[in-house]
Amino acid sequence: MKPVNLFRVSRIRDERLFNIMEKHESSDHDNHMIRIHEIDSLRILTDALAGHGITVKDTDGFYFGFVIPLIGKEFDLIKVTGKYCLNIELKSQDVGKEQILAQLRKNRHYLTLLGRELMLFTVVTDTLECYRLSDDGELELTDIRDIAKAVRKCRAAYHGNIDKLFRSSEYLISPEENPDKFLQGQYFLSPAQDYVKAELLRDIANSSCCAFFHVYGRPCTGKTLLIYDLAKHLSNTGRTLITCGEEPSGGLLSISEAIENLDFISVSDIVFPEQISGYEFVLVDEALRIEPAVFDTITNAAGTFEQICIFSTDPSAVLTDPEQENDIGGRIRSLCLVGEYELSEKFRVNMEIQTFIRKLKHLGCITEKSYEFEHISVNYANNIDEAHEIIRYFRNKGYVFINGHKQYDDPFADLEESFRYRHVAGREYNSVVMLMDGSFSYDGEGYLKGISKPDPGHPYPNIFYSGITRVRERLALVILDAPELLSSILSILD
Repeated sequence: MKPVNLFRVSRIRDERLFNIMEKHESSDHDNHMIRIHEIDSLRILTDALAGHGITVKDTDGFYFGFVIPLIGKEFDLIKVTGKYCLNIELKSQDVGKEQILAQLRKNRHYLTLLGRELMLFTVVTDTLECYRLSDDGELELTDIRDIAKAVRKCRAAYHGNIDKLFRSSEYLISPEENPDKFLQGQYFLSPAQDYVKAELLRDIANSSCCAFFHVYGRPCTGKTLLIYDLAKHLSNTGRTLITCGEEPSGGLLSISEAIENLDFISVSDIVFPEQISGYEFVLVDEALRIEPAVFDTITNAAGTFEQICIFSTDPSAVLTDPEQENDIGGRIRSLCLVGEYELSEKFRVNMEIQTFIRKLKHLGCITEKSYEFEHISVNYANNIDEAHEIIRYFRNKGYVFINGHKQYDDPFADLEESFRYRHVAGREYNSVVMLMDGSFSYDGEGYLKGISKPDPGHPYPNIFYSGITRVRERLALVILDAPELLSSILSILD
């Protein structure tokens, strides 16, 4: 996205023509349409600034409607210099001081990462009331002259790729990986997460004891963070339990120690309903992976001890034949659910990674945008020893090795942090290295296939995709002794 000159683009009053020009100026070719009230607000602001001595040149270098990649956080107007970051939010009519303050505080949270002196304003354009966020985070009434002064300070604007100023990994926290940030509340939920949270809490408040709820959504919709945030909130009301696929990690144990009424337990440790009898709220993340006996124990406990039970699922997470046969999703829906909520907004999607994965699945896949795939590394190993060396090389660079190898005598099991697909469910990593070997091949139509040996119930591609979709920023593939597979994958980069 490129910066635009606010005065020049705001002279156009026709909605269709404005969008054509703005998209051309900013090189922003998404499908978002700027509406007439937004155009009017922009014109009113620029006219008011012009009335206080701001020239056309002064309105250069503003990013209009910038969205932080992977996060979905949008800003109306941003201008960045070597010293300052100016943010102006536009409201066509009064929305209340509480909402204005909450938005500016959230903006400060995201913009602080830039390391610039922040100047944060909101303008209600139908009255030209102006507000600023003070240094101590309070809302102060100001006027257009103060904003004009801020614009003058920001004459030497940044004209580079604004995406590179924002590292998504600084914002996308995982409670398990970033327990301190989670405990300190250094994160925000997306609008979709906020909506589901509000609906769920309302329905819980209005329900009687022993009630079942279901939250579902595909990968990258933020289910796990929402579940943990809900648990933190519910622990203020009563004892709360979150079930884990494996033994609780050190990060989760530190959260439990810090929050008095919040505990974690491995689903494999749940045998009798009495084990979870002391909890008012039981939250089951990645519920499709639990065994039917554990599911029955949890639901029986909810009925016996009058508990609120919340299941979280990803319909695409059924990876193996046994999981399909267990049909935990069907069992959840067979309960008398008080509420069911879908998270449909994908706000953690890295389109470069996503596009590469789509092409990896199908070499003939046609995408709307082409990428140079600068964050993808394809490597070749002639034998297991070379593969070990390359994987260690990437691990030393901070990559996590997600091991999808299914041989019983797995030669890579001895590598530290050799995460299996069950271990990575619901988690995300900035950098991932994965292995592909002769188990994979492409059919005549360019679709990636995989053998199902040695365990027919655990097909290779399913296990592989469960790992590769955990990547946020950088992906490295190690192709082991499979020259035809290498040739096919390199064609994606050509």
